Amino acid sequence: MFKILSKIALSLPVALFTLILSAQNPDSITFVTAKAAINAEKDGIVFNNYLFEGNLFNSNQSISVLKIPAGYHFDVVAAPEGTLVWTSLLSVGANAVAALNGSFFNMRPPYGGVTYTRVDGTIVAENNKDVSTPFWSRSIRQNGAIAILYGALYVVKADQLRCWEKYIFAEDVLTSGPILMVDGELEPQAPDKFNTNRHPRTAVGKRSDGTVVFVVVDGRLPEAAGVSTTELSLIMSWLGCRDALNLDGGGSSTMVFDGNIVNHPSDNKKFDHQGERVVANAIVVRSQ
Repeated sequence: MFKILSKIALSLPVALFTLILSAQNPDSITFVTAKAAINAEKDGIVFNNYLFEGNLFNSNQSISVLKIPAGYHFDVVAAPEGTLVWTSLLSVGANAVAALNGSFFNMRPPYGGVTYTRVDGTIVAENNKDVSTPFWSRSIRQNGAIAILYGALYVVKADQLRCWEKYIFAEDVLTSGPILMVDGELEPQAPDKFNTNRHPRTAVGKRSDGTVVFVVVDGRLPEAAGVSTTELSLIMSWLGCRDALNLDGGGSSTMVFDGNIVNHPSDNKKFDHQGERVVANAIVVRSQ
């Protein structure tokens, strides 16, 4: 249904299109008509933060969105082996205009990523699952990937090849999951606690016109409840994404724009910008 709606959206008045969305999901009209509490723009990249006081998914929400037009250069960057580093510091080291925390990792020794990570053609981490495990039991944290080829970012869904990520033709590859959207369709989410409980969440999506969308939903705070992966997939669809992938969340969820942390990382249990957690990798955005 979302695929059909996206095709007719350009031919409909905004009010009518919003009414159709509302019929599909009552929260959609709340989201698509919301005015940003904070907005900023730099060289075509647009940042918006939306605050909802009990009226989105029957909860308080704080949602940060970066819309990055085609033409920017993306990279996966990793912390030095055996260490963890703040997303904001990885952003500074990459001279990036924006950054988003990446995929899952060990928070205790041995530190490092636990999903397949390839940086500039070099594998720096493997999926922490026996390669003989059949596809159908693959961890939901590994059923999608970010692939970056010649600086352009793509969202990829796992196929039935074992070690499928090793066959992706790209300089940078980062597996994560669950996959949220493929070709304009919402992906079904497994009914386990990782998906159904509300947490801070990070996601990356891509629109048909090449725009890349970074999203962080704050959580674990009175001002921000967080979302399930199903709720996150709805947000990505309302933002017009064709493909979308969940990244690491919780205290890791961090968005950086123009040198500043613009969401509210939760590790300090305060609704401010100081609660950032160290991570194993990040996705950064550079000017061409």
